[in-house]
Amino acid sequence: MSGSTLASTEVAVPRVVADGARRTAVGAALLACACVLGLLESTLPPVLPVPWLRLGLANIAVVAALALGGPRTAAFVSVGRVLLVGLASGTLAGPLTIIAGAGAIASVGVMCLLASFGPRYSMVGWSAAGSAAHVLAQFVAAAAVLHSGALLALAPASILLALVLGASIGLLARTIVSRLPSR
Repeated sequence: MSGSTLASTEVAVPRVVADGARRTAVGAALLACACVLGLLESTLPPVLPVPWLRLGLANIAVVAALALGGPRTAAFVSVGRVLLVGLASGTLAGPLTIIAGAGAIASVGVMCLLASFGPRYSMVGWSAAGSAAHVLAQFVAAAAVLHSGALLALAPASILLALVLGASIGLLARTIVSRLPSR
């Protein structure tokens, strides 16, 4: 076992969703959790000196969905959260949904890619890399929506912060998943 939290899985990840009905139920429950966490986080004032950067609490549910149900469940939770939170907050038809969607797709794509390598990467690594991909994709989408590349100058510092926050979210997700019963 490697000493790095980002590179190796230190806890056994239970695959509790073997059948379709259970996978659907777990996916729906995690989608609900992601929506609640996303809406809750949107009401909190920024806690960092970077006002556009959020903690990413809803991604706890996405990382758990990837660990428990695989890539399809994680994509369902991630994209579903963007759509439902956009609907609930009134931003569904606006540019914020495009930017959030770009981040969600990039994040879940990177996390699924790393998860496909098996135990080489842990949930902490998936989450850190996914968080960085999320922030980069959001900056690219925002620059496209605003027709200005000036925003991209802010990306490097934001990505570094996203790596730290993503690793923290991954630790939380790993802790939660490790405490679930195996069946």
